[in-house]
Amino acid sequence: MGFYEKWLDKVWGIFFSKDRTKFYLLLIILLGFVLRLVGAINLGVSADDMHFSVHAIEFLSSGKLVVYDQSASLWYAVTDIFYNIFGASQLGSRMAALLFGSLSIIAIFFLTREFSDTKAALVASLLLAISPFHIKYTVSEMDVMAMFFVLMSMTVFFKAIKTGKAIHFASSGIVLGLALMTKVYTLLFVPVLVVYALYHNKSINKQALTKSHLKLLTIFIICAGIFAIPSLTHNYLLYKEKGIMDLIYTNALGTKAGEGKGIMGTILSPIIDTEKLFSNGAPHYSWDTGFGHGADWRGFFLGNSMHLGGDPRPSSIYAFTFIWNNDPIILLAGILGIIFLVYRKQKAYPILSILVLVLVFAYLASRILLAKHYIFLLLLFIPPAGIFLSEMHGLISKKIRAFRLRYIIMILLLFSLFWLGYKTPYAMSPFYIQSEVGQLMNYKEQSIPDKAFVFADSRIYRGQIHWALNGKTYAEAAYLPQIVEASQKSGRAVQTETYFIECAVDDCGWGTIKDQPQFNQSMENIVEIFSTQGKLQKEILSTSFEPSYFPGISKPKTVHFKVYKTTIPIDPSISHSLDSSKVWFLYPIGYDEDIAIPFDKYYVDNPLDSLIDLIAHAIQYLAIILAFITALLAVKWLLDE
Repeated sequence: MGFYEKWLDKVWGIFFSKDRTKFYLLLIILLGFVLRLVGAINLGVSADDMHFSVHAIEFLSSGKLVVYDQSASLWYAVTDIFYNIFGASQLGSRMAALLFGSLSIIAIFFLTREFSDTKAALVASLLLAISPFHIKYTVSEMDVMAMFFVLMSMTVFFKAIKTGKAIHFASSGIVLGLALMTKVYTLLFVPVLVVYALYHNKSINKQALTKSHLKLLTIFIICAGIFAIPSLTHNYLLYKEKGIMDLIYTNALGTKAGEGKGIMGTILSPIIDTEKLFSNGAPHYSWDTGFGHGADWRGFFLGNSMHLGGDPRPSSIYAFTFIWNNDPIILLAGILGIIFLVYRKQKAYPILSILVLVLVFAYLASRILLAKHYIFLLLLFIPPAGIFLSEMHGLISKKIRAFRLRYIIMILLLFSLFWLGYKTPYAMSPFYIQSEVGQLMNYKEQSIPDKAFVFADSRIYRGQIHWALNGKTYAEAAYLPQIVEASQKSGRAVQTETYFIECAVDDCGWGTIKDQPQFNQSMENIVEIFSTQGKLQKEILSTSFEPSYFPGISKPKTVHFKVYKTTIPIDPSISHSLDSSKVWFLYPIGYDEDIAIPFDKYYVDNPLDSLIDLIAHAIQYLAIILAFITALLAVKWLLDE
């Protein structure tokens, strides 16, 4: 039987096998995919969402190894590939989260089954499939993709410590390396797995570390570490030429004058001038709220963390509210599940949970409090939640025979579908209707000709302008007087089809316009010009600011954007003079060097550095290939089940 025949036979086996596990799991995956597809199309955009979406445009052709604020590149490279397939659109920007988020349902099934049975694993996969928190992060962020690789790596790692095979340790390390190239904090899962392996060895051999175990763990660490080479290379070559590093390295290694260097800074101080590194980085990064800020352990335990802007709650408690406000059932059932496992003296998963909380959660919650970084916390509670709900069903059904698992499933599904309609803290909205930015992007693609000129009300957050209008000739309305004057002086002005996008609510994303009355009035003056001389083409209603939205029940009432159309005499060549405004968070859009040379571009001037740079780029492209192979591996696990 040939390769394709074998795969086809496995696919048919899902529907006709007596064991319905694969069939149920497939239904759960399809449900999760559909919910995430709806989210990818409808959910609004955050500041970071637009930040990352724009930086992914033409990333691969830029030749960059990392983006300055991430020390990573894999998500940008994969998203750029999706842009080439689906266009630089809202759906294209979210394809990585859609694909890897849906495949995470398979990964959580197999991870849960490492600690329990198939029934509990199916419940866990359902919990992830319908998780409002996970679904609402089907946006252009890296965390969903990164955590897919972590889940896959963990599952292979647990198999590795049972089989003792080097190939499994190597495979787990490689996949965790892909996570590291997606999001740097996933490095924290390396010590989690290493310490867990020592615990496992101790529990079965009464010896935590032998020579053979050390060899296998070394293989795991080396395979993961290979994928840190692009980031290390970028920062080494950048520091060598310009004396700067990216934001994360500067924070980790740099120090203000007179302050302690920290562990890494002390180790590397003979090589790196940490004070100079910090001062060189300040002109580029000092605007970032996290620049120069380390852990706040007092705030972690006692409250009033420097990272929470005066919130009195300990940051350790605050971080749990990300899950509580969006997935209370998973959090409660997960905690009860861990208690249940301890009661049953099944220590493996509780030990893993403690390691993740101590080595990952504590590190992040003492430093950075952004909800997206706590997807790992949601995933940590899903397996024990699945185990708990499965066990509760078993206990109840013994007393009430008519009580079926499907009743629990229906309750969970209805709660999720209901909760998705609400605007919950820390998560994107709306879910059941497309956001105003998504509607604007659709209108742009369908109704604004490529030859037209588009002016955007400067009260619209600049990231929204760059993201929503990419691919068109556009400028902020603040530049309108200059453009008209320059066109008149050039003598080459021609009547040009012009669109104006008004921020009808006076503040579209900045949050500061109310404190700038003169600026607000200047925009109102421009609105008056277009509303009197032009024709209203489209009104787009606000959706993201509604407290809830349910189809057939809710109806947005507030106009968010208005689109006007007119003709204005504009010199066609004038648009090139506006390119200097198309720099977004330190990078020219599309990394176009005709606009500006990226500040962190370096040049290699000797054969050794050229070789190092070549190897780093080779690893980057290898990681892209392996990312899609890992996705196929998850599908293979499903078919082989």
